[in-house]
Amino acid sequence: MNLRPLFLTVTLLTGLLTPACVHFSFTVVTPQKAGANDPRRATPDAALAALKAGNERFRAGAQTAHHDAMSKVAATASGQYPIASVIGCADSRTPPEAIFDLGIGELFVCRVAGVAAEVNDVASLEYGSEHLGVPLIVVMGHTNCGAIAAAVADKPLPGSLPHLVGTLRPAVDLARTKYPNADTASLVAAATREQVLLEVRRLKASPVLAELIHEGKLKIVGAIYDIGNGSVNWL
Repeated sequence: MNLRPLFLTVTLLTGLLTPACVHFSFTVVTPQKAGANDPRRATPDAALAALKAGNERFRAGAQTAHHDAMSKVAATASGQYPIASVIGCADSRTPPEAIFDLGIGELFVCRVAGVAAEVNDVASLEYGSEHLGVPLIVVMGHTNCGAIAAAVADKPLPGSLPHLVGTLRPAVDLARTKYPNADTASLVAAATREQVLLEVRRLKASPVLAELIHEGKLKIVGAIYDIGNGSVNWL
């Protein structure tokens, strides 16, 4: 067990510094307890407010989360208490910890191209909320998503890509139905939004997550990250 920080109180009963005259009292604050009681985990809305504030710091260039990363490595070695889960795109320009100015142990993250979540992703998020007590799940797409663009283009692809793109086509079909005259860029943007909303609905349909939502312990929200200006737009 990591015993830092350790506060030592020495009480001298006489003027002589002898073992018989010195009493030591220890107050131990464990990383696990501190993390579990993090006020950002208190409610889904508190977690959401923390992510919004982190994105504001990120956009302002005033990040604070990564200044002393090794201290967080030590503090989380025995347990994790993330304040939110994020399922987002694998795109290298969209790292959630940077976007929300959060560090090691603060986010529970799943990433897959196009936010094309499948059963293992859902199971991971169920674990985060049910076992770790995460009060918020964010489904985060992003602007100019290449996977969504591939689904819109609907051209032959190699390897396993057809399977991935196929999971995105329902969102593309919804976007085409809503915006039949949209140009390609607008269609990609609309399909990205539809994919995020589809995944939000899918997660809400999970019996595990639905029960936590019913109890007021969990909120699931959608968002689109703008790769051009660093902002997160909440749906």
